[in-house]
Amino acid sequence: MILSMRNLSYRRQGKTILDNLSWEYAKGEQWAVLGLNGAGKSTLLRILTAEFWKSSGELSVLDIEFGKGDIPSLRTKIGIVGSFLAERFPTDLYAEQIVLTGKYKSSILYREYGEKELQEAKDMLDRIDAAHLIGRTYASLSQGERQLLLIARSLMEKPQLLILDEATVGLDLLARERLLKHIEQICQLPEAPAIIYVTHHAEEITQSFTHVLLLKEGRILAKGSKEDILIPDILSQFYDQQVELIPLGEDRLFIKPLI
Repeated sequence: MILSMRNLSYRRQGKTILDNLSWEYAKGEQWAVLGLNGAGKSTLLRILTAEFWKSSGELSVLDIEFGKGDIPSLRTKIGIVGSFLAERFPTDLYAEQIVLTGKYKSSILYREYGEKELQEAKDMLDRIDAAHLIGRTYASLSQGERQLLLIARSLMEKPQLLILDEATVGLDLLARERLLKHIEQICQLPEAPAIIYVTHHAEEITQSFTHVLLLKEGRILAKGSKEDILIPDILSQFYDQQVELIPLGEDRLFIKPLI
């Protein structure tokens, strides 16, 4: 299993944020987590990365059981990318230098490095079809290019699990589609990690994602194969109103409310 949770809850200041979650993510699957604002998505991710600690229930990630296993070791096996990371890096660093920081789990290059290490970072950019960013400063990159760069950075340590948290926030339509195309390419790599793609836009759930979890008000409304979850009846419950599904091609859907 990539992860296994049973009856997991999280409470803070007397309020239940996550309530009785059970979820299994098996090797070979790729999961998207769909939830509206305030559903508890960020809290769930912080629990998976041991930034927050569960209040009750059982949780294992990458075969490490919380409360018994080596949590510092687990953190080295998980990569995370989100818009919250974008402002942490010096703007005068070149793209390949930013990618190289992923090898050291830092936002700066505090260790000596040479051309060999820089070439590793350039090779990573080339592998995800982002070689055009090499030699450009972080300051010169668009928001979408920065997000792509941070994905390359997260792959430098060869994570077993990659969490993409609202990776397209703030991007315009064209930039979003370019980034989603790159994510599709990453999913198809022979060495691709397991991915949890977190979003509140169903149309971002692309062809490579095999399973979907719907998180609503701190509870799991539904979970399973994409074909079983992204259907009008379930999504109408999720959005609290009737919706129509419009195919976007390449196994993607647009959710249209019926008003």
